[in-house]
Amino acid sequence: MLLLNRTLIRMAKGLWGWIFVIAGLKLAVLAGTAAFARIISGFLGNIASPELTAAGAWQAVRAALVTAVFVLAAELLTGEAEYRCTAKARQSLRTGIFSKVLTLDVGNIEKMGPVSAITSSVDGVESMQVYYSKYLPGLIYSLLAPIYLFFQLRDIALVPALLLFAVSFILLPVNNVFRGHIEKLKTEYWNSLEDLTGYYLESVRGLTTLKLFDRDEDRTRVLEEKSTNFNNKIMDVMKVNFSSFLLTDGLIYGAVAAAGAIAAWELAAGKIAFSDALMVLLLAYGFFGAVRQLMNATHSALAGVSAADKVEKLLAIDTSRPYHPELGTEPDAYDGIRLEHVSYAYQGRKAALRDVSLDIPRGQTTALVGLSGSGKSTIAGLLMRFYDVEKGRILLEGRDYTSYTPEELRKRVIMVPQTVSLFSGTIGENLRIAAPEASDEELLAALEDVRLKDWVLAQPQGLDTAIGDGGSKLSGGQRQKMGIARALLCRAEYIIFDESTSSVDLESEREIWNCIDELAQTRTLIIISHRLSTIQNAGRIYVLENGRIAEEGGHGELMKHHGLYRRLVEEQAELERQGEEHAVPEKQGNGCGGPGRAGKEGAVHA
Repeated sequence: MLLLNRTLIRMAKGLWGWIFVIAGLKLAVLAGTAAFARIISGFLGNIASPELTAAGAWQAVRAALVTAVFVLAAELLTGEAEYRCTAKARQSLRTGIFSKVLTLDVGNIEKMGPVSAITSSVDGVESMQVYYSKYLPGLIYSLLAPIYLFFQLRDIALVPALLLFAVSFILLPVNNVFRGHIEKLKTEYWNSLEDLTGYYLESVRGLTTLKLFDRDEDRTRVLEEKSTNFNNKIMDVMKVNFSSFLLTDGLIYGAVAAAGAIAAWELAAGKIAFSDALMVLLLAYGFFGAVRQLMNATHSALAGVSAADKVEKLLAIDTSRPYHPELGTEPDAYDGIRLEHVSYAYQGRKAALRDVSLDIPRGQTTALVGLSGSGKSTIAGLLMRFYDVEKGRILLEGRDYTSYTPEELRKRVIMVPQTVSLFSGTIGENLRIAAPEASDEELLAALEDVRLKDWVLAQPQGLDTAIGDGGSKLSGGQRQKMGIARALLCRAEYIIFDESTSSVDLESEREIWNCIDELAQTRTLIIISHRLSTIQNAGRIYVLENGRIAEEGGHGELMKHHGLYRRLVEEQAELERQGEEHAVPEKQGNGCGGPGRAGKEGAVHA
């Protein structure tokens, strides 16, 4: 069987021209080599003949030199064509993979995992490009080369030509015996590589935690085990490759030796001339050069086929979203966001939401509270349309969510997540992710709203201040404030705060909540917060439990009931009281989101 992969063939768009050019240049090299062999064999066969003159000898030498130059030029052009095919394949494959990844929403990214995306777009592409630059041109060449050489030799020495032609086509089925085993090993190789890569990345990200709990040595041992396993997979592939080459090389050199012996016998019997016997020897190995190149490319291309299987899974992910623009605004539309009997379950897990109905009135603050896993963040994800509801529907001011594209919807509803993602670059560049055309004045206005303007202007480069990889030069509070500033620049009418102060210091948390309180005067806010004391002024509070609405109402109303909300408030108040009794006096931060620092005199417990 030939190594024809539908995924790789489908992704070869724009590469076929280069593939045929490479195959054509290889055939040109073969034609030049055959012509060179004919010239040399004819010259050496007639060197003792009295008919060979000095002029004839020089003519043969000149012809051989011209042919050699032609072969050299064709070889150089083949290398250039392979390079250009490789470059175009890398660009085309990575563009296709990255484009697909960028169309994935949060739910699909969680399904495939970032490690799979990394291995597909980096290591996978490096393997797949060999399929286009080496294997496919080699396949075309290996099918045509033996036929061409057979017709070059059949009138000279038919029996050796038939032998060499037959063995050259036997080699591919023989190689396929090993290929099935290697293909299985390559799949195991890629699984091991992905496992090792994921574990390594996870270890690097969690290095601080590993050091804190003195578990880095344990992690190192597991990493060594995974590295050893990966190395063993590589060695298994190499062992099968060695066995394959041992058998095929035995057949190749055996066939060349047999063809040479037959040619020698025919020469001794006077059936062929010396120049013809020499021609057989010069071209015999050429029958197998094409097949050897193909086998070398096949073993490399197998890694590309294994990678293509992973890429196929990525490309096969359905990124289409329900879209019904024909759905208009309903009569007597609710002025805000309404969830009607919404249910949702993550793949392979129990339902996160069960028949949830709630209203988020425009111009008010609505809070979602509950224990971890109760469905709060799932509602936030649905409101952002990271996922689509399985049952029920969501309406935005009387229009079904599916009547908007996700991009249209996110111009009206924006979220400040628990962990704000910042990118290497400057403050201005990170803010303009939300508003590419925003002026410096607009950026500074947004920063002023989140109490960061003075700090930014105090920096020597202002908005052009570099924030480091992932915002590493900023404190936790500054990163969260940047996230809020970006949300403000979107000018969205609805802002979701999903545990937006859970990872910042106390002073930054106070400043952020002051900012949120001010935003509540002009925007519709949906707040998910672990600190219940901060949402007591919300116009409406929904208490979730096991994916359902357990209670709803204002703070005062809910406290009158002896339900989950009151129990959570009282438990948190008790914890905060105990924390204050055991608090360590600290100097407060600088008002720009920086953490407070203990006094120089040392910590004193209350």
